[in-house]
Amino acid sequence: MRITSAFICFIVLSAIFASAALSDIVVYDVVALKGKEVILKAETRGTLLSRGGELVEFFVNGKSIGKNLSGGDGFAVKRFVPLKAGLNKILVKSGDDKDSGVLLALPKNAKIVFVDVEGSLLEGPFVITVRPGSRKALEKIQKRFPIVFLQKGFLNVKALRLWLKKNDFPDAPVLPWSRGAVFDELKEKDLKIKAIIGAPDVIESAESYKPRAFTFDSVEDAEVVENWEEIEKKLR
Repeated sequence: MRITSAFICFIVLSAIFASAALSDIVVYDVVALKGKEVILKAETRGTLLSRGGELVEFFVNGKSIGKNLSGGDGFAVKRFVPLKAGLNKILVKSGDDKDSGVLLALPKNAKIVFVDVEGSLLEGPFVITVRPGSRKALEKIQKRFPIVFLQKGFLNVKALRLWLKKNDFPDAPVLPWSRGAVFDELKEKDLKIKAIIGAPDVIESAESYKPRAFTFDSVEDAEVVENWEEIEKKLR
């Protein structure tokens, strides 16, 4: 049943965001340490395949930080050092195409709340409506802790960002879950997990870090909750 439900959700969401899937340029969100160099990435795409040799200009908070050509794999990169902690706006342009994302700069040992979009913000596997109370709760949580949205693979990053924006969720990075690799990568940057909110597979992929975890399903070593208001109260 879980596979069938996920597949149905994928079909519906893919239809809504088909235009995002055919985007000509995609910028990838980043979480980095304040004062440490980070590599910003953008991918130039054709209808089906990546396009190399395209000139891409990178902007951070409205200021150009330079241009670079995309390689044969379609990726263009630019190095940047965020000097202050906080959320930075990234914009990339290639010809008439553009995309925007965010760079979240954090101090060492900052504690992050990870939100599995599919496993906690959708009201159910057969629907794409927003789970009641999630927006308001996340706005309050973000005032206390940095949040990062997790993408599990059914939607690409740009499509997921569009869905979050369309439904008025707070600005925050969207990172690929990659079956738990995201947690290992951020640990290497000396960043920590405050909590994980989501489906059992996401929570279990971080079990070695023993995070505080909340789920609307049932999973060992996680707190089962009825609503987002309950999560927000527990994360004070």
